[in-house]
Amino acid sequence: MSPTLSTLHTVNKSAYGSDALASCLRVARSGDAILLLEDGVYNAVDASALVGAGLARDILAENQSRAGLYALGYAPTGGSGGVRIYALREDLQARGIAAEQLPAHVEPIAYKDFVALVCTHRRTVSWF
Repeated sequence: MSPTLSTLHTVNKSAYGSDALASCLRVARSGDAILLLEDGVYNAVDASALVGAGLARDILAENQSRAGLYALGYAPTGGSGGVRIYALREDLQARGIAAEQLPAHVEPIAYKDFVALVCTHRRTVSWF
């Protein structure tokens, strides 16, 4: 598995008590992935957390133009376009969030998938 030139961003804090997500969204670019883990999974069930955390219009526009995140759904596409958003399944379960509660743009993943994400991205940046 060869790494891509993109970055895996991990966010472990809720946008309601931390600016970690806002900071991450300011630097996330098309082709990057964001993994919500620990209390960061609370951001997955509230699209307004992504907007309220400071998702800049230029980031949204960049992702829209590349068929990545769009409107308030931030829906990722297959391939390298857009910013993919994942949430760690075990952390969702620990906080009583069912996978069915997640919007379509957030993909629940297991720990083994987390390892695969790390291996397929050139670098990992933790936001806390």
